[in-house]
Amino acid sequence: MRKLRLIGASALVAVMALSAGACGSPGAPSGSGDDGSKQVHSDAKANDSAKCRNTVKKPKAEKVTVWAWYPEFGKLVDHFNETHDDVQVCWTSADQSAKAYSRFNTTIKAKSGAPDVIQLEYAVMPQFASGVEKHLVDLTKFGINKVKSNYTAGAWKDVQLGGKQGVYGVPVDVGPVVMYYRKDIFDKYQVKPPTTWDEYEQAGRQLKEKGYTGHIGNWQPNGTLFNYAYYDQNGAKVFKYSANNPENVGVDINSDKVKKVVSFWQKLAKDDIVATDDTDTAEWNKKNVDGSYATIIHASWLVGYLNGVSGVQEGSQWQIAKAPVWDQSDPDVNCGGSGMAVTDQAKHTEAAAKVAMELFGDEKAQDIAVNESGLYPTWVKKLSSDSFLNRQEPFFGNQKINQIIAPVAQGYKGYEFLPFQTYANDEQTKALSSILRDGKDVSSTMDKLQSTLSDYAKQQGFKVEQ
Repeated sequence: MRKLRLIGASALVAVMALSAGACGSPGAPSGSGDDGSKQVHSDAKANDSAKCRNTVKKPKAEKVTVWAWYPEFGKLVDHFNETHDDVQVCWTSADQSAKAYSRFNTTIKAKSGAPDVIQLEYAVMPQFASGVEKHLVDLTKFGINKVKSNYTAGAWKDVQLGGKQGVYGVPVDVGPVVMYYRKDIFDKYQVKPPTTWDEYEQAGRQLKEKGYTGHIGNWQPNGTLFNYAYYDQNGAKVFKYSANNPENVGVDINSDKVKKVVSFWQKLAKDDIVATDDTDTAEWNKKNVDGSYATIIHASWLVGYLNGVSGVQEGSQWQIAKAPVWDQSDPDVNCGGSGMAVTDQAKHTEAAAKVAMELFGDEKAQDIAVNESGLYPTWVKKLSSDSFLNRQEPFFGNQKINQIIAPVAQGYKGYEFLPFQTYANDEQTKALSSILRDGKDVSSTMDKLQSTLSDYAKQQGFKVEQ
């Protein structure tokens, strides 16, 4: 697998704070009635003069504009255009997540300038599909349910945005959470790699007692989606939101299940068993590979990073295993992922929906996505293929890592995110930083976070349930 740019949770951390008000206050789509008819357009000539990053293979065909930052996206575009005569992808922007979302928000305010199709992370989709005006098109009217069985259940739920009827994007990739561990470190100190969180704590203490100067791992206060994944693994559903019921949100971030998770990590941090380094810093990047951490609990997309990063400790031996669990019945969890959504400014909505649904919709496209771009697929056929499952990764001692990761991707059930998720992430980071670094009381701090998020939701016009 080639080195890839990290997309998913780490990208979401950097997303500028889009207010719920920027997408309109809660309610039904403005002026559209229940069928969203104002979102459907049919001008097949509107993009004839659009300037594309790619060379359009068939200039006389209709163009559909796309914003996307997937690695090697140009190869996917070329493949689509070579295999389609009636429509061609015009790739107009490769701005990565935060910048792309900022530009999209600007086009929303201006009511012009948006692409026909846009790449969005699952966690930010509700910000653009909530409010008086839904800026993402429900693709069910264009036949997307016909391809539902092609995708994993969890990824499909992510693009349903908490509902059961609408579908607001085509899921492309996910970030199954697994454990990367240094086999050489565990072997050196004769400590068994953990399979449960109790074993994780025990192994961390054993490593420390036997002279290991690093930490068994890291729990990052700014981990945002990773932290939600930890809560979900313990059965806590911290947020509720449905695009079909956009006036209501659910916030339950101070439950006993959440507090158990946070208290566990606070204890390990206090005893110096784990580090509390922020992710996506130069120091964190260095510690990932220099022997400072014996394990990294992370998403599948870290594979590409580790495979190509400099500074890997000489003699290190890497392996992948399932992430530790509280109980064997714990759900598989995910961090990150994105899909292709159709905007309400699409010039020819039906053609845009066709592009969104077919861009990654065949085996050659999936090969490019997985082998060239390093995406972890949501396509069931790819996840279960022998070539995918039996592929050996040299960086991991020729381990067949997909035999570990693919079942997690298949088992993931999906999350729900808030229409003001970035605000929630920022407030959670403040709360967890005070708990892990300043020793603040877990219960009262999480109670305060619950009140902060609930009050903010009400200020934005939402009805709040816990």
